[in-house]
Amino acid sequence: MRIVLLGPPGSGKGTQAQKLGRNLGLPHVGMGDMLREALKNRTSLGERAKEFMDSGKLVPDSIILELLGERMKGTKEGFILDGFPRTLEQAKRLGALLEKERENLDAVINLKVREETILRRLPGRLVCSECGKVYQRANLSSSTQRCPSCGAPLLSRTDDVSDTLKKRIEIYLEHTHPLIDYYKKKGILQDVSGEGNPQEVFDRIVKILN
Repeated sequence: MRIVLLGPPGSGKGTQAQKLGRNLGLPHVGMGDMLREALKNRTSLGERAKEFMDSGKLVPDSIILELLGERMKGTKEGFILDGFPRTLEQAKRLGALLEKERENLDAVINLKVREETILRRLPGRLVCSECGKVYQRANLSSSTQRCPSCGAPLLSRTDDVSDTLKKRIEIYLEHTHPLIDYYKKKGILQDVSGEGNPQEVFDRIVKILN
């Protein structure tokens, strides 16, 4: 099964992609994780992407597609893709990439959340510096400074600060929202409420996929 998760920043795409991957036995292909890994390793692609990410801008397609092409090797059984596509052009290029392999997307899940929910969630996010898992401060003990999964330090994301966050939401509305119409016309879009806790959202997604 090949699934894409859409939604604005703070909709929980990464969390749901990880849960779906474990549940379905499919690899989670997260563009955010791949970009952060490239930044951490100071690769040429990472350095080129850094200036865009730090200012809240979309990373150019040329960088994204090169990273994606490498990561998607060996995903013949399917994948859970989040953080990509973000633009209509990227969606078309993804379709062309899959068509070349004689494959198609099975479902596109659109997580819908209110702006006030986004503004409440994101400033409280902590990201593992090693495995990339995302946690809410409210769900961790006050003394927790390391990832419960791998023990690496937890970090705040620099693009979750107020001004950059608002710009990320504006970019989403301008560039990513048209994808909803694109996939709706293809008959594979499913709207799912992203409100509530992660398990509630996950149960809604699984119900639709089944």
